[in-house]
Amino acid sequence: MNTMNQETAQLLQQIGFEKSDLNWATQVVLILGILLMSYLITLIFHHLIMPAVRKITARTKATWDDYLFNDRMMKAFCRMIPPITWYILLPFAFDEKSLYLLHILLKASLIYLIITALMLIKCFLDSLYEISSEHETLKNRPLKGIYQMINLIAIGVGFILIISILIDRNATAILTGLGASAAILMLIFKDSILGLVAGVQLSANDMLRPGDWITMTKYGADGYVIEVSLTTVKVQNFDKTITTIPPYALVSDSFQNWRGMRESGGRRIKRAFLYAGRSEPLRTERMDNCPNGGRRTAGQSPCVP
Repeated sequence: MNTMNQETAQLLQQIGFEKSDLNWATQVVLILGILLMSYLITLIFHHLIMPAVRKITARTKATWDDYLFNDRMMKAFCRMIPPITWYILLPFAFDEKSLYLLHILLKASLIYLIITALMLIKCFLDSLYEISSEHETLKNRPLKGIYQMINLIAIGVGFILIISILIDRNATAILTGLGASAAILMLIFKDSILGLVAGVQLSANDMLRPGDWITMTKYGADGYVIEVSLTTVKVQNFDKTITTIPPYALVSDSFQNWRGMRESGGRRIKRAFLYAGRSEPLRTERMDNCPNGGRRTAGQSPCVP
């Protein structure tokens, strides 16, 4: 921050403007100008650059760019413009007497920038999930849990960076302190860690895909898999009820997957029925040619054509 202030002071001196000559009215005007400039840059990006990118992606034959540069992604990137503008231009509006206020505003800009970056990462991962859902090879893979875990790691890193900004400490020192509480963190995120490991095993071994019919009597699940996330697997039963199963239960316990029967194009039905030997025999075409319909009467032998 001191380096930025020195560079800003040198630049102002080159253009004949001393930061020591700034009064409160000039500072207010400069701050309003910075806010107006960030608003205009955001407006230009929203109304000029976004439509141009939309037209370019619409002309291409590929579909992945339609998901990667959709309106949700572009709006998330547009939110990063104001904090970047504030962080760069705010040192021009403060002199040496207002360094404490400048320090607070730059911290707020950095925190705002980190939050918008996390929102952009989430939108990017959502776009990747939509692209993989359209891919022939990846659409049947349970990748949603992996994307959720990456998003969770990004949120953790962002949280550590925000804490380091607030307390003016290096992020590595905070990570070193968190190493002592690793057992507590593992206890808190136990389900997420187990879900990630189970999701990788399910995907690597091709044990489960969205759309498979599975049966798991322990959890009362008997229906189609509609969603595989980081912490739950949702199964829609034959009566339209929803059963949730922990992903690691599908790896540790046994379940029945009916995918092979569906892919074979046939179905084997195994049923048992009781038949008494003294009951009337099944009617056949030969019995129709016999007198009395093939029934045996007293004093007659059975009809054997």
